[in-house]
Amino acid sequence: MDVGHLFNAIKKQPSLACITYVDLASFIRHASLLKNDILQPQPQHISVSHAPDVLPDSVTMFLATSLDMSSDTVDNLWYIVKDLVWELPMSAETSAEDEVAFKIHGHKLGLGTVPTHRIMIVILIQLMVERTLYLPVKTCMNPDCTAWQHGTLLKKEEQHWIVVFTHSEGAKPAWTVHLKCRECNTNYQFNYSIKDQFRTYYSSIPQHIQVSDHQFVELNLAIHWMDLMQIAVALELALSLVSATNCGHLYGIAQTCRTHNDANHWQFGSVIMTEQVWDCFVILALLDDHQLRGERLVVPHDGNQKNCLTEAMYACNAHIVLQGQEELPHTCFGCMRILEMPDGTLRRTEVIVTDGVTLGRPCCTVARCKNALESNRHRFCAAEHRHLESVCAVDGCSQPVMLVGADGKTHKSCNDLVHLRMEAANVESSCSGKSRTQRQRLAKLNDSVMMHNVPPPIVTYAEEDVPLQDVEEWYEYDKVSGAVHFRQAPTTTFTGVLDVNGCSAKDIPSKIKATFRCQHTNNEQLIVRPCGIISGRGTMYHHEAVSNVLIMVKKMFSLPRACKPQHLIYDSNCNALREVESRKIVFFEGMGMCVDAFHHKTKHKASDVFCRERCDMKAYPELLDDDGKYYFNSSIAEQTNVWFGSFHNIC
Repeated sequence: MDVGHLFNAIKKQPSLACITYVDLASFIRHASLLKNDILQPQPQHISVSHAPDVLPDSVTMFLATSLDMSSDTVDNLWYIVKDLVWELPMSAETSAEDEVAFKIHGHKLGLGTVPTHRIMIVILIQLMVERTLYLPVKTCMNPDCTAWQHGTLLKKEEQHWIVVFTHSEGAKPAWTVHLKCRECNTNYQFNYSIKDQFRTYYSSIPQHIQVSDHQFVELNLAIHWMDLMQIAVALELALSLVSATNCGHLYGIAQTCRTHNDANHWQFGSVIMTEQVWDCFVILALLDDHQLRGERLVVPHDGNQKNCLTEAMYACNAHIVLQGQEELPHTCFGCMRILEMPDGTLRRTEVIVTDGVTLGRPCCTVARCKNALESNRHRFCAAEHRHLESVCAVDGCSQPVMLVGADGKTHKSCNDLVHLRMEAANVESSCSGKSRTQRQRLAKLNDSVMMHNVPPPIVTYAEEDVPLQDVEEWYEYDKVSGAVHFRQAPTTTFTGVLDVNGCSAKDIPSKIKATFRCQHTNNEQLIVRPCGIISGRGTMYHHEAVSNVLIMVKKMFSLPRACKPQHLIYDSNCNALREVESRKIVFFEGMGMCVDAFHHKTKHKASDVFCRERCDMKAYPELLDDDGKYYFNSSIAEQTNVWFGSFHNIC
C-alpha cells in the first residue's frame, strides 16, 4: 500500500477524519510490536502470513487507551492498515515512548514489548514486566506431524517467569512463552524444541540465549563476554584474559545502578553465575559452528546443562579434526607471495610457522592415554584406568592405598611410613600454591620475553632432558634422618657457569617420583600463518617431539580443503629435516624446512653445517624481499603464543 491509497482510505472514514499523523504512526508501530498477541488467539486455520481481520479485545483496548481513541476508531483504522502492519518487521528494541506506553496501558492487559496475550492484571501492574520472549515459530516444525502438514497454529500455551541479563540495562524481569503441539507433543521453547528427551535448537542464533531454566542472556552481552575471554589485555610483560568468573563479577558491578528495581521482588535472582557464563559461551560457539555448516544443534534434554553439551563439544572438535578449521585454506599477501623467477615464470609461495606453548591441561596420568578426566580432582580416566586410583601413588609401589588413616582422612598412598610422609609433603606444597605458581611464572616468562625479542631463560635440570611432566616434581628421602622433602625443577635463568659435578663429598638423597595430583599435558602446538591466522592446533601430551610435529603437519595439510605449503618454519627444523630424510617421508619432499630467523641466529650452533646450509631462510630467494630482508614474519608463532599462553591460568 502506497501513501496515496493509505490517506485516501482514511479520508473516506468519518471517524478517522481528525486523526493526527503522530497517532497514525504510533498506531502502526504499536500494532507491529503486538503481532504475536494478535495472532495467538486467532482460530487455527488463520494463515500466519496474512493479517487477521479482527483484533483481540485486549489489543483493541490497549490501542484505544494508549492513543486516546474509541474502540470503533481502532477497528476501522486496523482494517485499513492491517496489511501494512503485517509487512513491518518486529523491532528488536522499542523506543522510550513505546516502553512508557506499554508500562502504563499495556501491562494491565497482559501486553509487553515482546508481548503475550494472557491477562494477568495484578501481577503485571505491580512488577511492570517490560518484556516477554516469544517463540520464533508459530506452527509445528515436525514434518511427520499432521499439524505441520496442515499448517495449523500452535495453540497450547504456557508462560514462565524468567530473568533476562541485558547488555545495557542490567538484569530485567520478564516472561517467556512455551507452545506445545497437541498432535505430536513437541514442546516449543524460545531457543529450541523438545521431543523424546532431545533438544533441537532453531537454525538461527537467537537474540537471547537460555543458560538455565529461568535465566536468559542477551546476545550482545554474550558476544561481549566472549570477546573479554578471548582478547588479551597487556599488563606490563604479561597478558591477562578475563575469566568467566570475572565476567560475572564485572557485570554485577557495572550494572548495579541499572538493574531494574523490581527485579528484587521477582521470583528468581538477578546475579549471573560463573557456570551460566560458561554455558552461554559454549552454546553460542556451538550454534555459530552449526549455522556455518548449515546444520541444527541437537543435544540431550536430560541431566544438567553441562553434561547435555559435552557430546556436542566433542563432535564439534572431531569435525574440526577431520575437516580442519575454517581458516585452514586461508591465504593472503601476508602469508602468500607470487614471485617472478629469472626465467619469467611465476612461483607461488605459501608459508606456515609452528611452535609449542607451555599450556598444560589436566590429563590421565597413564602415559599416552588421551581419555578425558571426569573432573580435575581425578588422576586417572574413568574409561580405562579408574582402578589405579586405589593403588599407591608412589612410582614402583603396587600396594593398595590406605583408605582411612589414623587422621581419619582418605589417602593416596599405602601404609608405608615414607610414602605417607611424601603425601604429607605434597599436601603442604599444594596449600602453599608453590607448584601451580611456579608453572605459571615459567610459562609467562618464556612467552613474554619472546614477545620482546629477548632470548628465553635457560632452564637447567639436575636430570636428563626428559619430558617436563616427568621431572617437574620429585621427593628426596634422607635414609639417615628419615626426612622427606618435596622438590621441584628450578626455574631461574642461567647467567654463569654451572657447577655440573657439584660437591662429590656430599651424599645426594635418593629421589622418588609420585603422582599425588592430576598430571597436565606438556604443551599445545600451534600452526600459524605469517599474517597471524591460526591454521590449526594440536596437543602434545608428554613432549614436543619433532616426529609428532611432522605427523601433525602432514595430517592437517592432507585434509580435503587444505593446500600443502611450500615452506614450513620451525625452531627445530634441522632435526625435523634429518628425520624426514632418514625416514624418507614423501609428504615433505620439495617443501622448504627452515629454522626461524631468531633461533637460527642465536640458538643453533655455527658448527652445525647441516643446519647452516639446509635450514637458513636466506638460502631461499622467495623468503627474502628486494632488499635482502625477510619477507615473512618467521616469529609469528612465538608472538601468537604470548596471547595463547594467557589461557594458562584456567588450566
